[in-house]
Amino acid sequence: MRKKKVSNRADSKSSKQLNKKSKAKPRAEKKYTHAQMKKKVDEWCSKFVRWSAADEDGFAKCYTCGKEDHVSKLQAGHFASRRHMNTRWDHEWNIRVQCISCNLYSQGEQWVFGQALDKERPGVSAEVMRRSKQLKKFGMPELRKMYEWYKEKCEEIAKVKKVRIKKI
Repeated sequence: MRKKKVSNRADSKSSKQLNKKSKAKPRAEKKYTHAQMKKKVDEWCSKFVRWSAADEDGFAKCYTCGKEDHVSKLQAGHFASRRHMNTRWDHEWNIRVQCISCNLYSQGEQWVFGQALDKERPGVSAEVMRRSKQLKKFGMPELRKMYEWYKEKCEEIAKVKKVRIKKI
């Protein structure tokens, strides 16, 4: 009788995978970093602003120059820069739909933007600038809450306007 050779070498990776019993675990909600969560809120806030201003065909006008285009080609422009956290997601007064030309190439047309805001409600541009200077830090629970709110509002707009908003 021959003795079977016992190898000290571990099984190959592929044989381990074959012999491994699959343990199906329910997927936990993905953990995002603070920066990733801010980006998610930015994306859904932008969609909210653009689709709120859009007509049934998905077209909206640039707030500063009046150019009409599809919302997929427009951006969410900020009167007070996004670096000011206190007004970064203030969709009521700080963010409006802008074309790429006004928002990027003309630095947001801040003067025209401010004049248009003041036509809507006198003195609001000064108020937004004052609030933008106040320091504000958003924690993860606040960011998550805003993310969920904007996402929910976008889904409501999609139903009402019968559009498909691409999920991120």
